Amino acid sequence: MVNEHLTPEKVASYLPFSGLQPDIPGRIINVTHQIPYNIIRKKNTSLDYPPLVATPNNDDDNNNGTGTKDVNDDESGAPISKVSRRHHRQHTLRAKFHVNDWTVVQRRGHTALYSGLQSLNKDYETIHIGWTGPIKDDMRTNKKSSTEAVSATDKLALRQLLWDTGKIVPIFLESQSRGHYEGYCKEVLWPLFHYVVWSTATDGRAEKRNWADYKAVNQQFAQTIIDHYRPGDIIWIHDYHLLLVPEMVRKAIPDATIGVFFHATFPSSEIFRCLTTRNEILQGILGANLIGFQTFAYTRHFISSSTRVLGCESTLTGVNFNGEVVSAGTFPIGIDVERVYTYCKQPQVQPKISSIREMYQNRRIIIGRDKLDATKGIIQKLHAFEKFLHDYPEWRNKVVLIQVTTPTHGDHGKLESKISETVSHINGMYGSLEFTPIHYFHQDIDRDEYYALLSVADVGLITSVRDGMNTTSFEYIICQHETSQGPLILSEFTGTAGSLSAALLVNPWDYAGVAKAINDALVMSPEEKQTRHEQLYKHVTSHTAAFWAHSFVTQLVSTSEKQSLQPQSAQELNLQETSGAYNRAQKRLLLFDYDGTLAPIVSVPSDAKPSTAMLEALQKLCNDPKNQVWVISGRDQETLDNWLGDVKNLGLSAEHGCYIKQTGDSWENIVEQVDMSWKEEVSKIFNYYTERTQGSFIEYKKSSITWHYRLADVEYGKFQAKECQNHLENNIVSKLPVEILVGKKNLEVRPIDINKGVVAKRILKDVSDVDFVICAGDDKTDEDMFRFLSAAHLSITMTSGTSVCSPPLTPLPSASSSSSLPPSNNKSPLSPSVVMTSPPLPDTWKHPNPELFCITVGPDNKKTMANRRVKTSHEIVELLKLLSTIV
Repeated sequence: MVNEHLTPEKVASYLPFSGLQPDIPGRIINVTHQIPYNIIRKKNTSLDYPPLVATPNNDDDNNNGTGTKDVNDDESGAPISKVSRRHHRQHTLRAKFHVNDWTVVQRRGHTALYSGLQSLNKDYETIHIGWTGPIKDDMRTNKKSSTEAVSATDKLALRQLLWDTGKIVPIFLESQSRGHYEGYCKEVLWPLFHYVVWSTATDGRAEKRNWADYKAVNQQFAQTIIDHYRPGDIIWIHDYHLLLVPEMVRKAIPDATIGVFFHATFPSSEIFRCLTTRNEILQGILGANLIGFQTFAYTRHFISSSTRVLGCESTLTGVNFNGEVVSAGTFPIGIDVERVYTYCKQPQVQPKISSIREMYQNRRIIIGRDKLDATKGIIQKLHAFEKFLHDYPEWRNKVVLIQVTTPTHGDHGKLESKISETVSHINGMYGSLEFTPIHYFHQDIDRDEYYALLSVADVGLITSVRDGMNTTSFEYIICQHETSQGPLILSEFTGTAGSLSAALLVNPWDYAGVAKAINDALVMSPEEKQTRHEQLYKHVTSHTAAFWAHSFVTQLVSTSEKQSLQPQSAQELNLQETSGAYNRAQKRLLLFDYDGTLAPIVSVPSDAKPSTAMLEALQKLCNDPKNQVWVISGRDQETLDNWLGDVKNLGLSAEHGCYIKQTGDSWENIVEQVDMSWKEEVSKIFNYYTERTQGSFIEYKKSSITWHYRLADVEYGKFQAKECQNHLENNIVSKLPVEILVGKKNLEVRPIDINKGVVAKRILKDVSDVDFVICAGDDKTDEDMFRFLSAAHLSITMTSGTSVCSPPLTPLPSASSSSSLPPSNNKSPLSPSVVMTSPPLPDTWKHPNPELFCITVGPDNKKTMANRRVKTSHEIVELLKLLSTIV
């Protein structure tokens, strides 16, 4: 029989990549460190163009991160082909705009990012927030001027021009920009994220100044976002320059939908813990709903760092931070294939290809193009090529390596000297008057030259020792499609390695292995070349920048749609309201946790015996025929029988739902068929930490194992708990069907999918016509009950249109209207971000208008799925006493 509640549309709505465009009632606010335009001051000119008018441009452009930039129209930009591009360009590929004494030109580099964001314009209304970047005094020089030199009138005109151009909101940073970008980003974060730990000791003053600038710039970005936010908008923040922004925005707009994408690598927790500001950085990132990374390894590193540094509990989709689940996922970026293909077909590319082939006729060409950075593995590449010439002498005088290294920010003088010395050594050892094995160019090259090189190569060689993604590999594949379809040799330490399995993957530190890969590529048969290339080409053309952007946005919307079932702050319990609803009800269900709820938390678990007053009130409630009363505890069966077994008509559940005892029945083992072989491995790990943590002990239950550290030193116990949790997650949880519960000074490992929420569901199914439910608990294990009951209740209220005593729901926002001018100060901090469109839960609760009181025990700011709150377990006992007097 077909389930009438299960339809293809409902199934599809659960799948974030089902091909359906998500419904976004507002706009997408894209936030990048820099906007996709450069601002240049025109020298000695008047208003040659009417303001706010786009004019044709004949300047060169750049591809996805090639590192090329403006060079003169002569051979200086074409050192390999020696073919000038002068007088050959017929049309523009790069937009240019003018206003007053200013020129706005599309930026070079990061085209994969900007192309992906621009692709969203086809389906959604978007705005783009970012820094203007250094303002240039002249297009042909690198001379820059301070933003303080830009008058208020010019800033207003530039803001208007950029808004009209592409709904871009520029941020004019003042003196903090240098300490933020050149200081903290490039001297602290970039090296650390690429596994380069600082080797020089300082007094810390410069780092403190740069950190202050980093925070100030992030705050300026956050305030700009807040000023332009509208109800229904979603916010997408990019890369390591703005890691504090999510938390800053979250504080001002608690219900905002925020995504963060990390374009760089994310190191292992052992490296990340070296960062002095590690707590602030992680807390800033965890202000988002969804965090995206280039590879699964980077995602796992982030989750591990959150666990070890902040003590977060990992989940199947991310981490639990302060009671809220923050999702983390893998979203490999692509390139704009059509744009790269257009560049390859430019009229000046083919003459350069012909010139390079003629220059290196009868020789095989290996191409390398990297930025001048230690992480790009240029030294390793050169040593591997030297090893190739040594081990395979038959290729001498027949193969050349053309290595182009583009200048980058920072002092790389020592690296450049070492590269030059290595090149000279190899050329001296294996070269001659007629033949030079390595042709090294340390300079920027023009775009046509770059694509000619990628097209003419017989082998592409990328040996990065650490790289976030490396889109050069994608561009090489596109350029090779209509030429020789040459093999790609790719470092396994690049982000693209996980996607390009048909490439020849190498360890750049293994010179002999790279040398062998070069030889294999050169002797590869045409059939194997074609097979490998078709596999690579299929991936690159299907996983484009647009696909990446839409995939992330779809997942972000899917994540945010569940916000109404995410933890929130509960309101204080009103005894008069609760007793009134209890008195009106005809059939009631009362569910209570034990430790921390019916009895206070104590240092020695065996001392938490029930009080006489609590037992008397509990018995009176059980005597009422309208009531079904259950205690759902983490305690074992024997303890519950000894302490509560004399209470008549009371249902019991032990070990977080692993055992159930109906009124008058014997214990039922829910996990009887579950494999418990994992307990031996968990026990070994817990024993290891018990031996090293004075005051800790292990509690063995039939279906779970708990490690307690209540009696240990407070700080050391917390530290060891984080280490133990990380150990369990990496060695047990990732391999076996178990989960970790992070409790109050304890860690418990239990079978997955067995929890208090499952017990609550089973009980409610048997009494689905109840019209009043109280569920009280104090820790994370009780949140499973709160989550299930809230979801079941929400399903009823959404169907019937009522919301009595349910978790507070905010009204849905209306679609935002377009504006021709930049919006400002349009805030609604308490408005939701996305319409709740997830399908309702199964019809578990039959009563049309039930009343639900999920009560958590804890402080005012506790994040919980409950809708009511008390501060102590004593208040729960007082509630029992009050309700027991109502007849």
